[in-house]
Parts: sequence; structure tokens; C-alpha cells
Amino acid sequence: GSSGSSGASRPHQWQTDEEGVRTGKCSFPVKYLGHVEVDESRGMHICEDAVKRLKATGKKAVKAVLWVSADGLRVVDEKTKDLIVDQTIEKVSFCAPDRNFDRAFSYICRDGTTRRWICHCFMAVKDTGERLSHAVGCAFAACLERKQKRSGPSSG
Repeated sequence: GSSGSSGASRPHQWQTDEEGVRTGKCSFPVKYLGHVEVDESRGMHICEDAVKRLKATGKKAVKAVLWVSADGLRVVDEKTKDLIVDQTIEKVSFCAPDRNFDRAFSYICRDGTTRRWICHCFMAVKDTGERLSHAVGCAFAACLERKQKRSGPSSG
């Protein structure tokens, strides 16, 4: 497989993701690897390191569904329907696909109580990490738009 085209031709599903994010219908089946504390608020290598660390623990990943919307990121346990992660978009500082694992995706957020940086890592079940990252990017944009609408024309 030669994947030469990058960036220019975004897959058609990604447009539906954008729509889904805005209407709160965007979700992906994922395996939630868990989360680790990290030193920095951003950086692809930080995310990749976190994925490696979580994989190294040998803990079983949780089958879950990742919901992406302007309100935030929610991770729901597939079996028990428990809410594992309920993350507001505002607290997310960085998100990225993984260069080592095609399906891996992680985001870094600030822990409200400890004020430390936490990286949550996932493996997409059907999609690529890139697609998940794009959807979260759409959520950022939607969240920002909503804020601007709410505050009206700001006079910087």
C-alpha cells in the first residue's frame, strides 16, 4: 500500500465527523488504555511515551466508546455503560495521533485537583488515531465558536 497523499484528500467520513461533533452524535469504538502523569502540557513525543508506558504495564485495555462533542470528551464502558472519563474540552491542552501505532490516539489535560498534566491514551478499534484526533480538533473549534457566540463580538 502506497499512501502518498497526505492532508489534501481528507476522507469523506471526516466531514460526517465534523457534523457529528456539532450535533453530539460523533462516537468511536475504542480501547481505553488508561492514563499516566506526564511532564509537559503538549508534544507528540509526550503522548507517544505515554502510550508506550501504558502498553508496557500489560494491563488490559477497556473496551469503550469515545464520544466527541463541543461539550467535551466522554468515555463510556461498552459493557457496563459506566462513564470512565468525562473531560471538558477547555481542560484539554493537546491531542495527537501516534506515529508508532496507527490506531493510537492520546490527549493531555490538566487534572483539576492535583494541577498536574495527565495523558489519556486510546486505541481506535476501526479507525485511525488520526481520525480521532481530527474529531477532537473539530470539538475544539466547535467549543471555541460556541464561546464566541455566547460572548458576542469581543473588543479584545
